[in-house]
Amino acid sequence: MSQPTETNALEVRWFGDGPPPEPLREWFGRLGDADAGSRTDLYLAPTDAALNLKLRDEGDGFVEVKRRLGAPVSRTVGGEVDGHVEQWYKWSFSLDERAALRARDPTGLWVPVQKSRLLHRLDGDDASASGVAGPTAHVELTAVTTPTANAWTVGVEVAGPAAELEPAFDAAVATVFAEPCPAALTEARSVGYAAWLDAEPTQAGADPAVLVPSRR
Repeated sequence: MSQPTETNALEVRWFGDGPPPEPLREWFGRLGDADAGSRTDLYLAPTDAALNLKLRDEGDGFVEVKRRLGAPVSRTVGGEVDGHVEQWYKWSFSLDERAALRARDPTGLWVPVQKSRLLHRLDGDDASASGVAGPTAHVELTAVTTPTANAWTVGVEVAGPAAELEPAFDAAVATVFAEPCPAALTEARSVGYAAWLDAEPTQAGADPAVLVPSRR
């Protein structure tokens, strides 16, 4: 039996309304080369900002479960950039039934989230002092579309051994925000995907067909 892929990461993320503004795109472009890609993930409509469950795009075919470890930590990550830094532990594994769930969801509880992402990888892939793979880091600018919302998100993520995450994260945000960001990246905008989806009117709730009569 194959084992799930496990990831321990520190992340800070912001959301804004509408498509990514052109000044934000230009700022991101000056960070360096970026991988471009698009996909549609299915998120289980969240009720807990500390838990995230999604089916990745059919091309990937993975299920991801993310659990936040502790509360978000408020901090200034560069210049006038403030955010909530979160630690997430992620399990990723394949699921044979994913195609059937994508084809037919009687509950109405899975939210399709279309993502058009630019991802810039930061240095930090060298082996750590312990001899295992060291932290990896990236920054992304993504246009996000749900059935009821259009938004953009900027996120910085550093993944790797727990003992090395904090210094690697500090180095990553120092690099990313060495040049002031033209967008207002504030604590009020800084949440993870689960919290953002929970706050958005992305779906009306469970389909009445699956509810008992007294709950319809």
